[in-house]
Amino acid sequence: MAVRARRGELALLAAGLLVSFALAEGLVRLLGARPGGGGYAPVRTDWPERRPINSRGYRDVEHTRHPPAGVRRVVCLGDSFTWGVSVLFDDAWPKRLERGLARERGEEWEAIILAEPGLNAVQLTSRLDVEGFAYEPDVVVLAWVLNDAEDLDSAEARRAEDWVEESRREPSALESILDRSALVRLVRTRARATAQNRERIRNFRSLYADDYPGWSAARAALHTMGGLCRAKGVPLVVAIFPLFGNPLDERYPFEEEHAKVAQAAAAAGAKVVDLLPWYRGLRWETLVVDGARDEHPNEIAHRIAAQTLVRAVDEVVPRESNQSHP
Repeated sequence: MAVRARRGELALLAAGLLVSFALAEGLVRLLGARPGGGGYAPVRTDWPERRPINSRGYRDVEHTRHPPAGVRRVVCLGDSFTWGVSVLFDDAWPKRLERGLARERGEEWEAIILAEPGLNAVQLTSRLDVEGFAYEPDVVVLAWVLNDAEDLDSAEARRAEDWVEESRREPSALESILDRSALVRLVRTRARATAQNRERIRNFRSLYADDYPGWSAARAALHTMGGLCRAKGVPLVVAIFPLFGNPLDERYPFEEEHAKVAQAAAAAGAKVVDLLPWYRGLRWETLVVDGARDEHPNEIAHRIAAQTLVRAVDEVVPRESNQSHP
């Protein structure tokens, strides 16, 4: 009798588990497992929304070499964050900085955008030296993202290795069957994302090891950029962007790396603007283009960065003697 009762209990437990699994499966299929975006409709900035593309290949309008009379200029250096991946041209921080400076200071400003996805600190220093100063800027703003310290050769080798490893991996028969379940796919995706994020944190931290060649080259590039700006009498502002696919509170994993960049930039003579405090208390999901699918800053994040940089630029660029604060 006890055995029969025990079997009944096990059968009820199994039935309950199956019903719970079926309900969870249905709920996941109904709601979808795709993470929500940040409220900004992502755009395809490959074509045609990437326009304008000027004659030098930058995502910018055409500019004369010499500024028109009464126009002040800011040269904006950076990678995909400055280029404005997945946001409209006018929504990216350089154009917002241009408009903000005009409003704040009662002057006409032009943002000269020398940005390209994938550039590192060494390449950006070369762009400033070869191209940037020819536009006679009043100030230079460098947008620093943590991968700017990456050594290009090792980065390409690592990406190729990761791609080969991923492409060679074949799912097992059991995995193929289980992947038919939306619930199982959701759990596996979340677990894999957690593991990948931990690996990503380790990788980014390794970029700022004292003996890492990319960081040594990046520090030297900042020193060179600061020297070039001093020689030209042009203020340099270095804005450090956080990596938005992480909590932006006390759990943010890269504060030590931000401090290293800030120290190197300050030693180069730059005004340092760590943007992390300006995003504190905000959910990172509201600041990116499309959830975990695209963690580039969206319009909201670009707007916050531009508003902060308006104040920083205003502090280092003297106003004309006949200009008063609005």
